[in-house]
Amino acid sequence: MKRYCLLIISLCLLITASVKAQTTSSEKQNEYTLFYGKKTNYRIAINATASESERWAAKELQHWLKEASGADFPVSAIGDLHAGPQIILGYNESVKSETGAEAPADLDESFAYFNVGPDIFIYGGKQRGTMYGVMSFLENELGCRWYTPSVSVIPKKDELKFYAYKHAETPGIRVRNDFYFEAFDPTWAARNKMNGRMGFAEQPGGVEAYWSVHTFYPLMPPEEFFDKHPEYYSLINGKRTHDRAQLCLTNAHVLKIITERIKKQMRDHPEYLIYSVSQNDWYNPCQCNKCQSIVKQEGSESGPLIRFVNKVAEAVEKEFPDKFIGTLSYQYTRTPPKTLQPRKNVVIRLCPIEACVAHSLESCPQNQSFLKDLKTWSSISPHLYIWDYVVNFAHYVMPYPNFGALQPNIKTFQSNKAIGIMEQAAYQSRGGEFSELKSYLISRLLWNPDCNTEEVIDDFMYGYYGRSGKYIHRYFDLLQSRITPETHMHIGLKPDDKIFSDDFVNESVQLFEKAKIVADNNEILHRVEMASLPVLYLKCKRTPVIARNDGTYENFKRIAQREKVTHYAEGWTAELVEQNRNRFNEAVENAK
Repeated sequence: MKRYCLLIISLCLLITASVKAQTTSSEKQNEYTLFYGKKTNYRIAINATASESERWAAKELQHWLKEASGADFPVSAIGDLHAGPQIILGYNESVKSETGAEAPADLDESFAYFNVGPDIFIYGGKQRGTMYGVMSFLENELGCRWYTPSVSVIPKKDELKFYAYKHAETPGIRVRNDFYFEAFDPTWAARNKMNGRMGFAEQPGGVEAYWSVHTFYPLMPPEEFFDKHPEYYSLINGKRTHDRAQLCLTNAHVLKIITERIKKQMRDHPEYLIYSVSQNDWYNPCQCNKCQSIVKQEGSESGPLIRFVNKVAEAVEKEFPDKFIGTLSYQYTRTPPKTLQPRKNVVIRLCPIEACVAHSLESCPQNQSFLKDLKTWSSISPHLYIWDYVVNFAHYVMPYPNFGALQPNIKTFQSNKAIGIMEQAAYQSRGGEFSELKSYLISRLLWNPDCNTEEVIDDFMYGYYGRSGKYIHRYFDLLQSRITPETHMHIGLKPDDKIFSDDFVNESVQLFEKAKIVADNNEILHRVEMASLPVLYLKCKRTPVIARNDGTYENFKRIAQREKVTHYAEGWTAELVEQNRNRFNEAVENAK
């Protein structure tokens, strides 16, 4: 009898398990329709206490769903009556009951989206997390792309059906600053999860703004102080000077003036997170005995700088406990001090301006000294912020095959505890080499350093250039193949560098001609021509006589003017080019 009862119990358990398994299997097979035939039963629901960015995200979701489907998704408060399914934005009690998760911190940029039956939940931190979740839902589930501020690609769909959504993300880098002209657009930046800014700008979700750089003279102008107090400025070869010099960082009056002026800046402009106290953009640090004794003790010119900045940071901390003082580790201050460490409210901005960008930091012998400094700063700095360089500053508009170094370098910065990365690029106008592609790719990498870059590049090539993307991708591959283990390239690459050849230029021109032939429409043709500018520029520089005689120069000028390219280099504007056209023609004549 006992064995019989046990058998019955076992059978009951098996039947129960089978029923549960069938129920679970059945639930997995439930199919839900988000929209069909330009209609939907869904609404977008938000909390009554939703943040400004969550309300903006609701409008974005409504707009892009309409673009993709043709259906109208009404937006209303969660408490309003609604008989159908919902897309619910922001953390609420339903999220807590379904997941057990506590409310994320307002500044937490992590997010998740999932479904419970037909209802879809998207939530994260109120400041930017929910907003980023909405943009990622549109990207991942509908294929929406915001390639540039003016080019959004939204696939049209007659229907969207789904079984289950379960997705979560966390940013790989806390502060992400994509310093391309194209990336400055605040709406584009919000859609592509860029939250860092040099200078303040109104942006959905807000920004973590960094006030200025190279601030010694803006804070203490020589025209204000030097005549009466030359001792405030660098002693160079036994003489005080302000000519392309720095401040005397051991002078007590300098410390007092800088501290008071930084405090005023903080009071007048509280929108910033970090306020810069940093060297001018040249050399000539002070050679006085007091400054140089610290240099000798610390083994680096960063010694007096960190000592000075620490004192400023200590002086402002009581009044501004949530703000930071930033400074540069740049050129002559790049080597870390031996004993001094930055205070808890100091941010070090480390700059690899000398690095070879043909190869990654970790793989190139030329980059080992920087890598050593990076690791040391990482070990002693409470907050390390990287100021990186991703263009040719001497020739914005010239082929520059550094794509292979982008991802490994960002991952190196991440592994060395960088809280932020700024990728300085062609920031003054459109026209930088592959600036649309590179700014888009950088936005992907700063959010997720492990993203599949090949997939991102492929997606961009065909999404942005249409049928022409096939040939532009071939040109892209041809250009990147110029890099070999023996190739070294820096931020001042020249047109006559051995990396280039006339055969490379001619093959590239042919590929762009093919790309123009298959362009889907006139708008795509203009994008193709914009992408061809670097090759035209290179040809003008390498063979000016041919470029003038075969129309290359005029073609370059036509495209650049149409696309409003105003800067061909950091210090070289299109106006200067036009002013010096006679010199160009003279050089052509002399080259005959």
